[in-house]
Amino acid sequence: MMRIDYGASAASFDFDDDGIVNASIGGVLVPANARALSALLLHAGADHDAPGVLCSVEKALVALPPIAPEHYAYVPPSLRSVPVAVVVSPEQFGVYEGVALAAAASGAIRRAFLSREQAQAWLREQVRALKANQVWRTVPR
Repeated sequence: MMRIDYGASAASFDFDDDGIVNASIGGVLVPANARALSALLLHAGADHDAPGVLCSVEKALVALPPIAPEHYAYVPPSLRSVPVAVVVSPEQFGVYEGVALAAAASGAIRRAFLSREQAQAWLREQVRALKANQVWRTVPR
């Protein structure tokens, strides 16, 4: 298990058999550290060619204002197609649903879930579809 500490927040993560990043984020999440922690997780996954990120927000105080698409300027274009599933509590769902909408407007693939099973199923389908798309794009015409 690896760990990233950033200010008052932290993420513990490892990689599953499919290479997907499995992360757990806790602490106090505010705009300054939430964006940086997310970027560090994306880059850690990219360093290992991870096809996606499954992140659970646990034991966290979330204080995020409405997120605009410009928020995702920190995500390089090469990582915007990496799908990220975030598992949250019912109280956090509204915040993260807004985050996912802003992400979509910026071209990033994000979605919030209330259960880990639903998040895993969605993430695996996104990874499968993206791989199928890559194969399709490499077929000579």
